[in-house]
Amino acid sequence: MRHIAICGDNVHALVAQPGFVTTVKIDGVPVHCGLIYTRDTQFDNQSPENALKVLVKIKAFSCNYRDKALILRTATQAPAHWFNVIGSEFVGEVIDAGAEVTGFQVGDRVIGNNAYPDSGVEGLPAGVPTNQASKEYRVFHQAKLIKVPPEMPDQIAAAFSIGAQTAYSMVRKLQITEGANVLVTAAKSNTSLFVIQALKKYNVNLYATSTSRKFEQELLNLGVKRLIQIQPDSDEWIDAELVQEIQTEIHGFDCIVDPFFDLHIGKLIPALKAGGRYITCGLYDQCSEFTNQSFEYKGMAIRELFVSMMFGNVQIIGNCIGLTEDLQQAIEDYINGKFDVLVDSVFTGNEVAKFFDRTFNDKDRFGKVVYQYT
Repeated sequence: MRHIAICGDNVHALVAQPGFVTTVKIDGVPVHCGLIYTRDTQFDNQSPENALKVLVKIKAFSCNYRDKALILRTATQAPAHWFNVIGSEFVGEVIDAGAEVTGFQVGDRVIGNNAYPDSGVEGLPAGVPTNQASKEYRVFHQAKLIKVPPEMPDQIAAAFSIGAQTAYSMVRKLQITEGANVLVTAAKSNTSLFVIQALKKYNVNLYATSTSRKFEQELLNLGVKRLIQIQPDSDEWIDAELVQEIQTEIHGFDCIVDPFFDLHIGKLIPALKAGGRYITCGLYDQCSEFTNQSFEYKGMAIRELFVSMMFGNVQIIGNCIGLTEDLQQAIEDYINGKFDVLVDSVFTGNEVAKFFDRTFNDKDRFGKVVYQYT
């Protein structure tokens, strides 16, 4: 059984071929990573404890921003002979099932169902099914999986579930109406790309922010009306003339979708119209404790922020992943050509370091990066 793992300093001495350990730097931190072989997972389909579980063979997986902190924690704190299997999204094939499993058969292709805050089964934790999606054979409760259609290739399926479920949840909560002016921050981040794709079926005026104009044309092709370049290290942040031009054009945003509240909220709340809605699903500063790279919040102090919210009757909405229905809707829209997933690149075999480098370092990345077992 294969695993893609983050390894302690001496794991390379314990790994036999065809396994291997190599090194890549992420945010300046040396990260030992590799392909590790262990014994196959055993699964007894007649065991009562496996009655509602299925054995899945992972075919491909991908990482999200949440994985970065897990990787850097292992790289900086793990014992020398320790390794940690990584990955939060996957596509796999059902190869065995417990006696009471319904809805899945051997041969079905599945992805994770990250339903939150309720898994739908009493006592079964909600949220992401695994932080070790690259473990080649995994046992899951059936409620933590959902089938994918034959129209969806493995490369797409391996990059689908968390981004789609999160994006559709946020769009649902915003109750977007036709003609709304919507701003999506951090346009090149994977979450924002999913949101931009999810908004394509709505007749909205879509704006986006980014620290550069790279991929501007690609974003315009996805339906973004205007890309707004920000300068996060500047007090002005956005060119004053551009701010005036946008204010004249739309008089403020009805909705803001932001994957990194600690980067943007203190600057963007005043950009909302009265009664506007701001939704966020995450924070940027998840890794500074492992990299020794300082992070400084910039923007309104909390008192100013809440005063602005109150006078503007602004709603701030938190979001963590989404419901099963959100993921089902995303899959249905994919089948009907209303939703797509951008896959930047696919790696295989000994390209483990290249996979992590492209996922977390490469500024030319545009979309999800996938590792596929062959």
